[in-house]
Amino acid sequence: MKGSSKAIRSRLVLAGAVFLMMFLAVGLRAFQLQIIQGEKLKRLGERQRLQEWTVLPKRGSILDRNGEPLAISLEAQSVYVRPRRLKDPERAAAQLAKALGMRQKQLRRRLKTEKPFVWVKRQVTPREVQRVRALRLAGVGMYYEPKRYYPHGRLAGQMIGFVGSDSQGLEGVEGYYDKFIRGEFGSLVVEQDALGRKVMVQGVERLEVPPGADIHLTLDASIQSLVEKQLEATVTRFRAKAGTAVLVKPFTGEVLAMANFPFFNPNSFTRFPSHRWRNRSVTDSFEPGSTFKIIGAAAALDEGIVGKEDLFYCELGRYSYGGRVIRDEKKHGWLTLDKIMKYSSNIGLTKVVEKLTKDRYFKYIQKFGFGQPTGIDLPGEAKGLVRSPSRWTRVDLAAHAFGQGIAVTPVQLVMAYAAIANGGFLMRPYVVRRVVDSEGKVLVEHESHVVRRVISEKTARELTSILTGVVSDGGTGVRAGMEGFQVAGKTGTAQKADLINGGYLPEKRIASFVGFVPAEDPRMVLLVLLDEPEVSVYGGVVAAPLFRAIARGTLRHLGIGPQWRATMPLPVVSRPKMVRVEDETAAVPRRKRAFGFPNFQGLSMREAVTRASALMLKVTVRGHGYVVGQSPAPGSGWRHGSTLTLTLKDG
Repeated sequence: MKGSSKAIRSRLVLAGAVFLMMFLAVGLRAFQLQIIQGEKLKRLGERQRLQEWTVLPKRGSILDRNGEPLAISLEAQSVYVRPRRLKDPERAAAQLAKALGMRQKQLRRRLKTEKPFVWVKRQVTPREVQRVRALRLAGVGMYYEPKRYYPHGRLAGQMIGFVGSDSQGLEGVEGYYDKFIRGEFGSLVVEQDALGRKVMVQGVERLEVPPGADIHLTLDASIQSLVEKQLEATVTRFRAKAGTAVLVKPFTGEVLAMANFPFFNPNSFTRFPSHRWRNRSVTDSFEPGSTFKIIGAAAALDEGIVGKEDLFYCELGRYSYGGRVIRDEKKHGWLTLDKIMKYSSNIGLTKVVEKLTKDRYFKYIQKFGFGQPTGIDLPGEAKGLVRSPSRWTRVDLAAHAFGQGIAVTPVQLVMAYAAIANGGFLMRPYVVRRVVDSEGKVLVEHESHVVRRVISEKTARELTSILTGVVSDGGTGVRAGMEGFQVAGKTGTAQKADLINGGYLPEKRIASFVGFVPAEDPRMVLLVLLDEPEVSVYGGVVAAPLFRAIARGTLRHLGIGPQWRATMPLPVVSRPKMVRVEDETAAVPRRKRAFGFPNFQGLSMREAVTRASALMLKVTVRGHGYVVGQSPAPGSGWRHGSTLTLTLKDG
């Protein structure tokens, strides 16, 4: 009995020791979990139990200059699957593929995953929503997301751009201004159970995310539609590879239209090859050909080394220069500078530019903005190709004179002509007027920006006169002429460079025309370009009529009738004194007049300042565009030294 009692005590001691060791082990483990690893395990648990839901904001709208919506955001549903909750993945894949128009094999692979959540198809159509709901499959759900929609389809597609499935801007204005349009992403932490189902459902539905800002463009949708219609018709008629058109306001740099054919529809951009997305107006360079001749003429006139009436012998169409032979389409003898431009003589322009040094000519090429980005607010702008004059051979001087060996973008060329149209100022082009947030606050506002003065106002007037000659009888651009309007412009028929083997591609041409109208009071500058036309290759035949069709429709849309010269007699004046009127310089004679103020309302700034100068008035200008108000009023008396205040507004 004694031995038995002793054995029992031994077992109790052993059991107690075991329990003590187990208790100590549990205590140590609890200490490790609660104290040492407590924070780490807490975060791990929250990561498994809590989930951050991201709510995409509604993108702001893109509107044209008149408030017409070009891009808006709608709500669309996206289909998702929780693979672990599918009872029969094979059958579910087959049914979903049929309902959503997807490949069954591809969907089946997507559902064979360890992930708890898989997107099946984003932003589905209402009909697809009905089909999926009718299936009533466990583990299949739908989630509302913003969907980008372009009401006018392909209109200005390359300029506007498009967005990806996660509402990020990818091209055009959508990409360039994405940080403003997309708004701020919202998020909310919600609980989920072991199966991944949300517990706090109402939290996401009640989360309100401020929408993105609205973008107000300089673009006019009506003019853009006209430009695209005429561009497509001309490209089709002449069987060209592609076409480009850029239309701007010369005094402000606002882009009214920018088109690139072939077009694409941003609502279904994935169905088009990626090269269709590119805005070639800003991303692509080309050799300009004869449209570049105006730069050499501008340099020679502005430097005072050549006059409009100076004669140059054009060698009857064949001229050996720098080891090469320069040819003209027609044989010409002695020509003045304006006739050289009218008939587009390569030889004549070569002799004009010969009078400039390479450095002086290069200075004007740079001043007109070539070889550097214009600063337009669109992505992917190219700077063109202009080599340093230290690398020019003798023949390069001649080649550049008629637009070979140099590459420019369409927007660079149109802004160079705008500088001639507005009296000598290179403007920075822009496509967005303002950015306005959901509360009406203006975040960004663009105004006219003068980059620099390129040429004098006198030179600009002389060049305008020369360019109107190009569109007169016998000129290469006569088909761009319009009854009731004086057109200033230049044709171009450029050989296309062979980028692989060097030299030029045989029979491949770029036909172009660039000009402004009305010449005496420019309201628009337009460049049209056709790449590799087949029926005819000449700019005067292919591009000039396209310019006329677009310009005529645009002027009609803007309400601009035929421009007749002013009938109000201007007095003869002497000894002018220069005064500053914003960015314009007007000659104000000091002679007293005894009659009342004339009516300046309805005149452009240039015409108003010219008339005021002739009447010996000091002028203050407010705004830009056309005169809508004046002080003193028409008919009021005035004395020497009086100041005329003009209020201007865009027409």
